Amino acid sequence: MKMKFEVEQDEELAKLPFNVNTYFEYRMNIFIFPNGHREEFCTSTFSASILLDMAKGLIDIYEQTDRDFTVEMFESTYEYTFTYFQKLLTVTRYEGYNGETIEVLKCRFEDFVEAFVKEYKNYHTYILKNDAHAFKDEYYCMMRDQINQLHNYLNKTI
Repeated sequence: MKMKFEVEQDEELAKLPFNVNTYFEYRMNIFIFPNGHREEFCTSTFSASILLDMAKGLIDIYEQTDRDFTVEMFESTYEYTFTYFQKLLTVTRYEGYNGETIEVLKCRFEDFVEAFVKEYKNYHTYILKNDAHAFKDEYYCMMRDQINQLHNYLNKTI
């Protein structure tokens, strides 16, 4: 499985010098590519928050402290619930406006984590390339730690 994070830069903010704090506030679209075609997975502002929450939930599954977790999207009424059962991850989306719940994705847990970590790492690297002082940002450092921890789980080193 493949995953892609795309950040939509506001026209006014894009004119300013890159700043990691501001970048984390842009709208992010996350796309997945099941069977080779692109599908929107989720969209939210405050990308640092949703990415940190997703990574924390995945780590909790590895550590067996939780079997499911929910991530709330900003600027929408969507909530995504990630449920782990017998090596499968099921992601459902709840629409708070009309109460509709739909299954968005069902895949092998490690396939999802591998795709997530790969794209999370690309996102993290892009930020550092554009802001040499990114390591001063608390969220940036938390992301680095989560990437390392998830990478170690994938490689079965912890």
